[in-house]
Amino acid sequence: MIVKLTSEDKQKFKTETKKLDPVETLAVARFIDEAPLSAADKKFCKSHIGKRCERLLKNVAHKGCW
Repeated sequence: MIVKLTSEDKQKFKTETKKLDPVETLAVARFIDEAPLSAADKKFCKSHIGKRCERLLKNVAHKGCW
C-alpha cells in the first residue's frame, strides 16, 4: 500500500525537518527510504532532508570544526 502525503503533511515535514539534529536527520532519511511513499512524496522528503544535511554541513564548516 502506497501512502500519499497531504499538503498539511508536507508542510509539517518541511517545518520539522529544519529542527532535526544530525542523528535525527539520518534516522529520518533511513525511515523515508523504507517508507511506502509515492515516488513524488519520497522525492519531496529527500529534497528537504538534503537541504537539512547541507545546512548542518555549512554549520560545521562555518564553526571550523574540521
